[in-house]
Amino acid sequence: MDNQFEPLNNDEVLFINVGRVLMVNPTFKVGEFIDALAQAISDRETDWSDDNEGWFGEGLPCEALRFGTQGWQRGRVRIRLEFVPETSKPKMLDVPRERTRRPEKPDPKIDDVYGDIDDDY
Repeated sequence: MDNQFEPLNNDEVLFINVGRVLMVNPTFKVGEFIDALAQAISDRETDWSDDNEGWFGEGLPCEALRFGTQGWQRGRVRIRLEFVPETSKPKMLDVPRERTRRPEKPDPKIDDVYGDIDDDY
């Protein structure tokens, strides 16, 4: 299941009701979360510089020792949010719609309140 995750774009919106961190509101853009994370980290790090912003942008130069490769591999690394949809249908689609039916015979109680359609006003 891990390889089904896809990166989210900064303008995409999340709703997280339980387990939320860094964000006050349950609905927020991905970019807002990334900015809040960068701010929280920079507040804790005494030697934070503009070079560190690469973690949240174009990435930082690094070397990685990855499974399935031989030795160290040069590249870039950055922090991103990822998402994988559930396989079940969204809840909104599971709710059956009720059709409204017209009554076969007019309700005489309604005629008492509103009068006959042919009445002149």
